[in-house]
Amino acid sequence: MITLQYNHILNKFFWNLRKYCPQLNFVCILSNMNSSVMHPRNPYRIPPDFKELALKFPEFRKHAKQKLSGKIEIDFKDAAAVRALSTVLLKRDFNLQVELPPDRLVPTLPLRLNYLLWVEDLLQVAKPATEQIVRGIDIGTGACCIYPILAARMKGWHFTATEADETNHKCSLETIERNCLQTHVTIIKVTAESMLSGNIDTTQLYDFTMCNPPFFDSDNFVPKSRSDKRPLPMCPKSGGSASASEIAVKGGEVKFIEKLIKESQEVKSCVRLFTTMVGHKSSVAPIKALLQEAGACSCNETEFCQGRTTRWGLAWTFCDNIALANVPQIRPKNNGRGPPPLSYVVSRERWSSKGDFTVTSVLFKTVELLSSLKMEIRKVKDKKDKKAFEFTARENTWSNQRRKLREGKRLVEQGSDQPQAKKIKIDADTPVQQKEQSFCLKGLVLVEETDIDSISLQMQWIEGGLARESMNQILQYMKNNLFEK
Repeated sequence: MITLQYNHILNKFFWNLRKYCPQLNFVCILSNMNSSVMHPRNPYRIPPDFKELALKFPEFRKHAKQKLSGKIEIDFKDAAAVRALSTVLLKRDFNLQVELPPDRLVPTLPLRLNYLLWVEDLLQVAKPATEQIVRGIDIGTGACCIYPILAARMKGWHFTATEADETNHKCSLETIERNCLQTHVTIIKVTAESMLSGNIDTTQLYDFTMCNPPFFDSDNFVPKSRSDKRPLPMCPKSGGSASASEIAVKGGEVKFIEKLIKESQEVKSCVRLFTTMVGHKSSVAPIKALLQEAGACSCNETEFCQGRTTRWGLAWTFCDNIALANVPQIRPKNNGRGPPPLSYVVSRERWSSKGDFTVTSVLFKTVELLSSLKMEIRKVKDKKDKKAFEFTARENTWSNQRRKLREGKRLVEQGSDQPQAKKIKIDADTPVQQKEQSFCLKGLVLVEETDIDSISLQMQWIEGGLARESMNQILQYMKNNLFEK
């Protein structure tokens, strides 16, 4: 099964620190499969082990590169590498044999699964549990009909998949036959002028539609500046190569989805739920306005997050007995950057017995406490009114601290001498050897003056441990041993 490789920062707190800490910004850029904000049932919340894939699949191994640290990577800007990755993951994790043409869009699995799992969430609200067969429509199914084959293999769903492009239609037919999915997936060759009207059997009741529209406007795809020269439509960096019709359309995605909404009104008697992906956040508001004008009874909006790429999903229905607003969000909204850091305010009054009330003093005491927990400290920001450092724990030394505290007090009462914790200097540089060692938990601490009588201490989890629960335990330890003594 897929093994844990890394889990990276996607939080407002860290993005604010980028200007102070370039190395943290670099870590964020490297994330291509971020687990913390994917759908909770997405198997790629635990990123694939590239070393394992390289050893098992020769077709992937030729695109894998080993760094000096021993870590295996691929170039996500290389269409062939992304194509090989998607192909071997489909083979290993879903027993799907797929051949992707080099001149068509490569489906990245974390995003496709986020979309499919969101549709499944919608169906929990829109579809009675007593009904057995789920029927969907995939509008513009692409070169390997990725949504139908995944849904058929994982869920046993039945699909009608439409496709206007000749190459995509042929490849999709071959994919269905190669994987013996003819009983679950039907491919229909259609014209580009129609999405739903005239393309589906209106005597059949469908549960939902899916659509991954072209995101760009083919008439307005020009350089944004002199330094941004893009003479032809370009696919997303992690999406591989693509034909122009797959990523750009006249009027862009808003115009495309406007047409889809109009056609959804024409077939609303046989389709219970309509969905589409949206490529640009700026398109969401105008599309929602179009849905309101069309008289949709209920709508739902979500966000698909996977590393550097964010997409949006919109769902609507004309059935007055379906309340899509009740569907839980994949990613709870919090200024678009995930949960805030844990925060604690140190007041001048409480600090009066501990010396100077300055950011430096609070920082030093905080470092002392974390060092007593055998944590390694690395400075990332140093200003008079704002200081930040990263800490790394090689083992869990913070659990059951209340019991350890009671034991320590008992020994003191019995007259035992307790050695004082050594004052640890914050190193600005961390040896490469330390970075490569295994670790239990990583976190970041920001100490900042908020006003003349208060200093804020913020703690943010980076990776490892029990996430925020571990950070809560460490903060409680610090409060027990320093701030509230």
